Amino acid sequence: MSSKQASQKKELGHAEERTFNAFFGNKESRDTNFSGANADNIISNIDHQNTLKEHLGEMSSFQVSLKSGKTWQFHLGRIDELSPLDKILISKTSKNETKVTHFINFEEQKSILKNYNFWNKYLGKGNLLCYNDKEKKYTFFKMNDVIQFIINSATWRLLDTGRIKGDFIFCDKKRSVITFEYRKDKNQFVLGAHGGNAGFLLFEILEVNLQSSVINFKSQISKKPNFSVKKRKFSSSLDGKIGDTFFDDNYLYICIEKNKWKRITLENIT
Repeated sequence: MSSKQASQKKELGHAEERTFNAFFGNKESRDTNFSGANADNIISNIDHQNTLKEHLGEMSSFQVSLKSGKTWQFHLGRIDELSPLDKILISKTSKNETKVTHFINFEEQKSILKNYNFWNKYLGKGNLLCYNDKEKKYTFFKMNDVIQFIINSATWRLLDTGRIKGDFIFCDKKRSVITFEYRKDKNQFVLGAHGGNAGFLLFEILEVNLQSSVINFKSQISKKPNFSVKKRKFSSSLDGKIGDTFFDDNYLYICIEKNKWKRITLENIT
């Protein structure tokens, strides 16, 4: 990834945070400091808090780890618990693929991947995990449920290249979803559902297996208000509230404050 691409990706991330806060945060973008990334992904809107409580149960806080698009990349950088960078051996396979020999044996790595605290460190930046499908549909899961599901349901295997694969049973098939791998160009390890549609596949698996709460702003925004002006007879004692509107043969009547009306003369169009 070039520096320009990295800058664009960062700006897109900030734009996503601004969108999130416009919907959920009761704060305006110009008043928000987005340099802290996840620290700003907090739901403060009482209506949305109540919706989440209704679907997911009581929560002490509404700190959200926000994901979007096709990739859920949990962490990029050093993950010494699984494989210390300064102790790995790099070689080539018979197919000329980069091969990583880990200092920590696979049985120990599997026990780490079954540990709640490990996942909480890298994934649990909030107590809610949210997937934004880029169409204004936000799906929320309790982070604790997500971590427990990964721990209990993923089956781990070590490939000849040193990659570690996390498989899930989905639609009666074993699906390779999570990968831990070394990126030689960055001298870094990546852990997550990345490459192709793996991230979205993980979302589908979570959606089927876990309790979730969906807030779809696209459907809310697309709704058009019904504006219907009816014909009726006016009387000086007619009750009304601001905005009430109707017409008769000669006038259009508008209520400008409680029980107080004004009218506009209707003219024939020739």
